Amino acid sequence: YNEWDFNAAGTAFEKLAGKNIYDALESDLARPIGMQDFDRSRQKKISNMPYSVHERYPMYLSTRDMARLGQLMLRHGNWNGKQVIPDDWVRYSTILWTPFRDMNPTGLRNYEFPGRWGFGLMWFVWDEPGYLNHAWTGPMQGAFLAVGSAGQYIAVLPELDMVIAHKVDLEHYTGQLTPLQWNAILNLVIASSCEDNCPPAE
Repeated sequence: YNEWDFNAAGTAFEKLAGKNIYDALESDLARPIGMQDFDRSRQKKISNMPYSVHERYPMYLSTRDMARLGQLMLRHGNWNGKQVIPDDWVRYSTILWTPFRDMNPTGLRNYEFPGRWGFGLMWFVWDEPGYLNHAWTGPMQGAFLAVGSAGQYIAVLPELDMVIAHKVDLEHYTGQLTPLQWNAILNLVIASSCEDNCPPAE
């Protein structure tokens, strides 16, 4: 895992597609899934010179538009009956390619943290615990995660048929949501999901 990978992938995308990455975001994702707050004028690249020719391309999305993207991935690229992203690509990009034990930098494989995230193709992917003959099941089975600046997340939890979007106001927030804080938020939301077993309202 390295931020440079994302930047280089953006350069490769534009060369192969012959299209600006933000124009593609708008035409291929934002419009088809009805993003409500997408503003093309806010999407601007940031130079990495003199360190790299590959520019950063931050994407400014609202919480509900992040949730829509997560819902699209949860539904294997299908949005209201239209296949926006090929199902095979959704599956391929969310396979565990780099296990937790092989993650770099080493801070991403801290065994003191409760989370066990490996890496797929630009998605963090839940790596099941190495016990019980890999027969572990639970709410994190098959989960994958997009991670953004300062603690922004899109968590897709197929086992619970759930998407969790967490947004940070980057214009006013100067801190950093830690992995432990995110894990606490994630587990509180999971614990609050009662599906069909919710107690009756009083």
